[in-house]
Amino acid sequence: MRVRAHAWRLRDGRTPRPPREDVILKVDADDLPDEPALAGILSHAAREQWTGIEVRHDEPAAHLDLWLATMNSGLSFGRLSIGSSARALNLADPAIRWAGAGLYDGGTLVSLTARPAGEDANELGLIAHGPDSSKLLGQVNDLLRRWSQERPEQPVVTAYPATTLDDPLAAGVRVTRPETRLTIGW
Repeated sequence: MRVRAHAWRLRDGRTPRPPREDVILKVDADDLPDEPALAGILSHAAREQWTGIEVRHDEPAAHLDLWLATMNSGLSFGRLSIGSSARALNLADPAIRWAGAGLYDGGTLVSLTARPAGEDANELGLIAHGPDSSKLLGQVNDLLRRWSQERPEQPVVTAYPATTLDDPLAAGVRVTRPETRLTIGW
């Protein structure tokens, strides 16, 4: 499911005309997202927080987004997709390395961002939009600290036919789709 942002406010408080490219939050309809609330997330001023967590360019961190999506955090996973005009307006700056990964609850979204931390690393950061920005920033920051301590490398993904009962499924997060059941373990 795609939720198109319909209103936004820049960090300096201005409300520009919408950029040509859409600002889209891609979410799973099974999470029962509050579409009207999510459509207005960027109308809330951005709150930025840097974590102090550095990720080297050669470090195996490609699955951070999947790790966030499979943690039992009480938050839902989404991907923030923005065009070049929106990025140029500094409307949002999702981390390209993790394809705009973010976590949301109600009408608040926290997305991953990154900035250079020397020649061979980036520092992970968070950008929040929404009425519960402070709360979600704390929750996602805690998740990133946990990830940083564990630094899981490769997930184990096992696929089963959709008719498979729960008992023989491998341990891990379970994802059920019409034709397949998956387990994702770390």
